[in-house]
Amino acid sequence: MSVEQIRVWDLPVRLFHWGLVLGLIGAYGTGELGWLDMSWHFRFGYLVLGLVVFRVLWGLVGPRYARFSQFVRGPGAIWRYLRGASPAAPGHNPLGGWAVLLLLLAVLAQALSGLFNGDDIEWFGPLYDRVSGATQSLAHRWHDIGYRLLLVLGAIHVAAVLGYWLIKGRNLIAPMLHGRQPGEVADASPPGSMLALLASALISAGLVAAVVYLGPG
Repeated sequence: MSVEQIRVWDLPVRLFHWGLVLGLIGAYGTGELGWLDMSWHFRFGYLVLGLVVFRVLWGLVGPRYARFSQFVRGPGAIWRYLRGASPAAPGHNPLGGWAVLLLLLAVLAQALSGLFNGDDIEWFGPLYDRVSGATQSLAHRWHDIGYRLLLVLGAIHVAAVLGYWLIKGRNLIAPMLHGRQPGEVADASPPGSMLALLASALISAGLVAAVVYLGPG
């Protein structure tokens, strides 16, 4: 079968990826570097939360390569990949798939902890008053630790992408811009369902809006 540039990453996945990059940079800059007003830290946090919720939903109902079932593989697949026994294929490799899942979970935990976090003076997450003092303290500690964890995971992610480019000659950045990777025509991703896309977007936006506007006690 012929190998050519096939569609792998659909537009929602690509927009999620770069939106998350911008959201995390904005959240870090406004939270730790003093960019803009602190209210922008909250806005970036809500954006990140909405994006991750959307990605979880899209990972269940999206097209082939967007689905967790396609790239979250078992130990056997990871071992074969590490031994070089598995052929190159479009999408995430078995190890990269778990890295994506770990990043999503870490970002989700960070965004959720922000909902219950506060500085005891002026800025409080929308669910701060809904929980006990012990939960508030736990959220504060995790939010403080979590962003450092995300910095480490982000650095590892960037290093892995650069390593693939410099060592293996495989550019992982360009496919996340135009959506195409080398592969057999039969492996091209079919388009996702517009109904599933609309439902995922509305549910994620609605959940975040409900937390922000209805959550404060």
